[in-house]
Amino acid sequence: MDRFISLVGVALLVVTVEQTMGHPRNDPLGCHNGTKATVDECCSIPVLADKAIIEKCKSEHPFKVPKKDSDKHGHHPGSCIAECVMKGMSALKDGEIDTAAFKKAVAPVVKANPAYAKLIDDAIKTCAERANMDTGFTMTRNSKDCKPEPKHFINCVYGTLFEQCPTNFWTQKDECTALKDKIKKGCPYFALRKRHGRQMRPT
Repeated sequence: MDRFISLVGVALLVVTVEQTMGHPRNDPLGCHNGTKATVDECCSIPVLADKAIIEKCKSEHPFKVPKKDSDKHGHHPGSCIAECVMKGMSALKDGEIDTAAFKKAVAPVVKANPAYAKLIDDAIKTCAERANMDTGFTMTRNSKDCKPEPKHFINCVYGTLFEQCPTNFWTQKDECTALKDKIKKGCPYFALRKRHGRQMRPT
């Protein structure tokens, strides 16, 4: 079964934007159990979006900490940041992933990282098809304003690259193999950028 659809969850990329982006609450797949390494420590994957775009989107959609005496959880802007980044890359067209535009945007990254060239191309094709699917893949939204598809797509691309990480960029240790297994069973890539309970930003 498609790992992201089955995630409903990546559905998420993980049943609400929070589950999806790596919030430890409601974690049926055990994505946060026994995580002793982060995906960044295990595989050196090039950043696909321009860093200026990423920082701009983070500043426009900040994490909102809940009030001290509130029983509500903080706002996790993963979907909004991802949508903002994709728009900044001109890779969203009528709400759907524009594969050609995304490839054009990441062309400099591909050129600078030949070991990832084919992997990135294949991941884009596969993940665009998944992200542009309806219902099951997109049923979870973290806000009425931001679409989940961009986040699903970005998680899928990075998750796919992580699973197929070139040997020269891979850290060979059990903790990293365990993360590959988590991604294969449906855990979103960006949910695994934390360890020992320390939360890390989604992009």
